[in-house]
Amino acid sequence: MILTWKVIDSWREERGMQISELARRAGIPERTIYSGLRKNSRLQAATKTVMRGVFPEKFDEHGEVRADE
Repeated sequence: MILTWKVIDSWREERGMQISELARRAGIPERTIYSGLRKNSRLQAATKTVMRGVFPEKFDEHGEVRADE
C-alpha cells in the first residue's frame, strides 16, 4: 500500500487527534501536513519512519502498512 497524507489523516481522525497534536508528536511542522493533504502526496521515507512511531499498530513487523488497513 502506498502511504499518502490522506491515509495518515484518516488514522489521525480515528484517534480523535488534532493536526497540531500529530505534528507535535511527529516533530514536523503543521504546514508539512497541510501541504501534503492538499496535494495528497506520498510520504518521504523519513516521515514514514516517524509515522511508524506515532501509529505503531498500523504497521507490520517489517515496517510496511498492514494489509487490513
